[in-house]
Amino acid sequence: MKKDDHYALGSLLKTSGIKGEIILKFTNDCPEEIQKLESIFIDVDNKLVPFFIEEIRPKSANTATVKLERLDDEIKSSEFVGADFYISYDQVKELQIESDEYIDVVGYCVFNQNKQFIGEVLEFIDIPENPLLSIQSEKGEFLIPAKDELIIEINDLAKEIHLTVAEGLFDID
Repeated sequence: MKKDDHYALGSLLKTSGIKGEIILKFTNDCPEEIQKLESIFIDVDNKLVPFFIEEIRPKSANTATVKLERLDDEIKSSEFVGADFYISYDQVKELQIESDEYIDVVGYCVFNQNKQFIGEVLEFIDIPENPLLSIQSEKGEFLIPAKDELIIEINDLAKEIHLTVAEGLFDID
């Protein structure tokens, strides 16, 4: 299965207990809808492997404890610690999980409204009410507000973001 067809929700943080439970760390807040999931996909050697969920329960704002089929002890589960986990875009739609967060855009190429290349996203800085994109251009690093009103398009397949930016913003020497 291809990662392009799936949405990254987070990573497997650590094992929990001796029965093979794992703590999932979500990139954003743990959605309540996660309890409706029947399976997740874990990145194993750059391939997505499906695992069925026996039980899942939220632990904090951005973590949950999960028991996956076939992982019955701490040793088996520990093999997956640090791996990323995904769900399909169909599951995102079905569960109505907000997938338009900007956290997954690191490495995306940024273009202005005239389709001119600006630079590459280095980091998404999640400041409440003022999220920012750190962009590396040939003239240096810039911070741009990651506001809906500035975003023309995010193309996940092409890994591109098209923004409306003030003229001359990147001309600073």
